[in-house]
This record gives sequence, structure tokens and C-alpha cells, in this order.
Amino acid sequence: MTKERPIIIGAGPGGLAVAWTLKEAGYDPLLVDREDRACSTWHSYYPSLRMNSWRRLSSLPGMRLSAEYGPWPMRNDFLTYMKKYIEVLSPDVLFGTDARRVDREDGQWVVRTDAGDLRTGHLVIATGLHRKPFVPDWPGLDGFQGEFLHARDYTVPDGLVGKDVLVVGCGPTGIDIAVAAAQAGASRVRMSIRNMPVLFKLSPTTSLLCQAIKHGPLPHWLVNRASLLMHRMQWGDLTRYGIPQPKEGTMAGTSRIGHAYGAIDRGLIAGVRDGSIGIVRGVTGFDEKAVLLDDGTRVEPDVVISATGQRPDMEGLLGHLRVLSQPGGRPLVHGARTLPHAPHLYFQGYRLPPGQLPDMAVDARAIARAISGAGRLGGLAGQLRSRR
Repeated sequence: MTKERPIIIGAGPGGLAVAWTLKEAGYDPLLVDREDRACSTWHSYYPSLRMNSWRRLSSLPGMRLSAEYGPWPMRNDFLTYMKKYIEVLSPDVLFGTDARRVDREDGQWVVRTDAGDLRTGHLVIATGLHRKPFVPDWPGLDGFQGEFLHARDYTVPDGLVGKDVLVVGCGPTGIDIAVAAAQAGASRVRMSIRNMPVLFKLSPTTSLLCQAIKHGPLPHWLVNRASLLMHRMQWGDLTRYGIPQPKEGTMAGTSRIGHAYGAIDRGLIAGVRDGSIGIVRGVTGFDEKAVLLDDGTRVEPDVVISATGQRPDMEGLLGHLRVLSQPGGRPLVHGARTLPHAPHLYFQGYRLPPGQLPDMAVDARAIARAISGAGRLGGLAGQLRSRR
């Protein structure tokens, strides 16, 4: 008897990881992706991007990230890894196919795409946390006379040399861009911070702790206290540099804003201490050449880079099914868990706090076991060994 084909929406690392584990379980999943190639979001990231999750924790099911990439692989290292992963997996993908809405009909899931409807008993959503760039609705932005771009459009700092740069947002991407701009020779670099997040130093311990928080039994209140304590112990008092102490821990901040609250520091604190990066208050609006701040002051940068994050953007696809949280629009369940009113609808790659690659491996295996009912998976790993 032929097994029904599960459908996976999204051919990024998360969707491909689920495809691998489903193949191990004896299924032939169909992937659907609106772009024209796999891992399209990773291809769009700036080349200097370095993974925040430790390499030893970040391999996808069935294939290890090579030790030659070091403990913190770069973007191109990961894309090389994914190219080999896809070659071995040989997935069936409908590229250039936009999944626009999911409905439940007659005990099945119906994926309505721009190329027609697809039906399945098991549906996996893996479109990613970073599907749509987010820019706050700042008054006066349309009339800003300087250069404005979202961090998603940033590639290299060459165009920032000699310019006055304002980076808005203190997440990992904002930190990377601010540090790169200062090192490349921007005339001035400032970072706008509205709510100071918890900052961690890049280390294997941080990656291990992050996984323990998400997959262990630690209560949120304990995680909040521990993250604030770590911040104070690692950085001390930074108020004289304009950096306030965080007011809430990682889980409290994540719950409040609906997306990641916390960042790995890759040089921001050192830049602030040596004067190459300045700190200003949160942005409230724009006035022609000026950016307005919440302390009543104004600055006039040449370039504003909005490192204000990205969103899953799944409301149109799934909002009517009551499976998304507010705020943030992230799924209410992850991995093998499903909601009673949405059976066999699985989500992959949306857990917070960040560190998604380790989560993807855990959840991909859990999803495959839930769909197959098998306690263990096997088969494709043996094929991989035979190809080495």
C-alpha cells in the first residue's frame, strides 16, 4: 500500500530537515516553495553572517556540519553544507509555487496555491521566522531625505564608508551591521536602542543553555532571572555609555513582543567602549533630514538602517485556523505537538528564543515519528554513508 504523501510548505533548512526524516520513515514528501531555489532566505543574508548556534549542535538530521567550518560557520559555509544535503536528499520540490491559504476539508488539509489545490493528511509548515522584513510605522518616514534601508537589503559595508550611519535595533543583525560599518570606515556610527535586550557572549555554553531553556523543564521566571544575572556578570554597568540595564529577561521580553528578545554580542560593547559606536534613544519618527528620538533630541544621519527584525507573515496562510499567537504571529505549537482543532498540522522552525538550527533537528525527528508512528527512523542515513 502506497503511503500518502505529506506536504511541506517551505524548502529552507527546516523543511528540508523534515523531508529527510520523513524519507527515513519511508515517505516521499512533497515540498512547496514560492521562490526559485532552496534556502532562498540564507542566500539573501549578508556574506559576513556567522551562525550564532554552536556547530556541534547545528547539524541537520543525517549529515554533520564539517569541522573545517570552525565552531561558528559563516553563511557560505552553511550554504555549501546545504548544497550537499540537497544532493543526497534529492527532494521533490515545487519551486515558484506560492501557498496562499490552508483549509480543512473532509478530514484533509487543502493547500491552495497559485498553481492549484494540493491535498494531504499531514501538513508541515516551514516557511520560517524571517519571511517578511518588518519596519515600524514611523511618522514622516516617507518624507525622509536621507538613505533608508532595511537590514534585509544590507550586503556589505562598502557603501557606508565616510557616511554618518544610524542603525535602529540591537538584535544580532543590527550589531553585526554597526560593527562592520565602524570597521569599514563610516564617519560616524550610532545605534538606536528603545528597549535594551539581554546580551550574551558567543560561546558553546550559551548555545547549550539556550537549548536547555527551550527543550527542558526550566520555568520562565528562573530563565528570566538567570539571563539578567548573566548580562550583569558579563558586561557590568554600561550606563555611562548610554546602555541601560535590561529590565526584563529573555522569556519575558519574548512573550511581550512576540519575537526574539536577546542577542549575541559580536563587538558592540567593545565598539561602544572605544568610542567607534555611539548609543542613542529609540526612534519615534522622521522629519525630512532628521530622525526624531524618544528623549526629544534629533539626529541627522546620512543613512538609516532598520534592523528591526522580520516576521513569519503567516496570517493570510493560516490566520483563520486559530493556530497562531498574538502578538508575533508565531504558531502556538511546535514539532510533534498539534492542536485538537488542527490535527496533523505541524510547525517547524519557529521556536524562540533563537538558535533555530538545533531546534530544527529536534523537531524534524519528532514530526517524522508523529506522522509515521515509528519509534526510530532509519534508511536514508545508510544511503548517505554509501555515497561518501
